[in-house]
Amino acid sequence: MPTRNDFRRRDRFAGLVLLALIIALGGALVLRRTVFDVDDRPIERIGPAHEAIVFDRFSARRERSAEGDRLSVSLRMRTTMNVSLPSYVFLVARNDQVVPKQWAIWPPQGPGPAISASGHFHGATPTAGYAVVLSDQWEHIDATMPQPTGPLQFDIVVVYVVDADGRILLTRPFRI
Repeated sequence: MPTRNDFRRRDRFAGLVLLALIIALGGALVLRRTVFDVDDRPIERIGPAHEAIVFDRFSARRERSAEGDRLSVSLRMRTTMNVSLPSYVFLVARNDQVVPKQWAIWPPQGPGPAISASGHFHGATPTAGYAVVLSDQWEHIDATMPQPTGPLQFDIVVVYVVDADGRILLTRPFRI
């Protein structure tokens, strides 16, 4: 018949085995998180992009020169978290009040994979945009687009932030 000491030994042994299993499980979770988590998809870590990417100091001004009228746009952007987010930036200036609609895109390119002939952005080729790695430090962007001549000029600039897979992370319109 087992004695009290036998029960105590068995309980201590079971307690030690349980403690070892808990420590092993914790170690496995830490190992999985540090070794197997790859940072090539940081957008999943930062959550909704409209909350994670912020803009500051947007300005747009019309300029005239011997080469023609142009629209100069300047802005700063960054992420709200300590993460590196490789992305591409496009700026589309539009005037939908006229027929045909007027538009210009920066970086400069004609209708094709990034923008339709009617000026609608679709981002099928993200590498056609301005490559930037967003982080918690401000990135300054300066863009110059040709301004149409005439009384009706661009009235809005839309900033598109696209990831390497062509997904639009953020769209932000600015009235000018």
